Amino acid sequence: MAGYVAKPFIAGTPQAEVIGQTMISFADNLEASLIMPILEKHGLTDITPNAWYPHQLWLDILKEMNDSLGGEATSAFVAFGRQVVNNAVMPDFIKTIPDALNALHAIHHANLRNIPEEEGYSIEVRGEKDYIVYHNTPNPDDAIYGFIWGLAARFKGPGERFTVQKIDNPAPDKARSAFEVKWG
Repeated sequence: MAGYVAKPFIAGTPQAEVIGQTMISFADNLEASLIMPILEKHGLTDITPNAWYPHQLWLDILKEMNDSLGGEATSAFVAFGRQVVNNAVMPDFIKTIPDALNALHAIHHANLRNIPEEEGYSIEVRGEKDYIVYHNTPNPDDAIYGFIWGLAARFKGPGERFTVQKIDNPAPDKARSAFEVKWG
């Protein structure tokens, strides 16, 4: 992924779009009551699942959440990210945490179009159940934390426990941020 590093809250291209199925996560999450006034301000009172929306609109909403919700922004982002797991287009083959983490880049590209190929995710396997997820999208880190946490919760095996934490990015030339995911 060397070369393109996403900028926070700025779409990768002016033509970038996000599928409505994923946009619905703004209105369908544990903190939706905080987000609804922002959606209304942006004219999003009715989101059509199979329609495509400007990615910059999505990012403008996230930016406004960041700027206007103060201390509640983190919980709103995490709740939103966790809900994306339930609403986003996902490949059927995902059954485990490694499946989900290795599919992150493809999931990102299935839910957005007209974006740089380098925008998305890459994985570094440090051990059988110890991965670094490199995040290279314009989305806020708290939302990505919620998304990765939601994926791990959804696809963990019976009796498995997991941790997700943001770490100092060991490769800032290829991604905006990095998260450690461990399970077992």
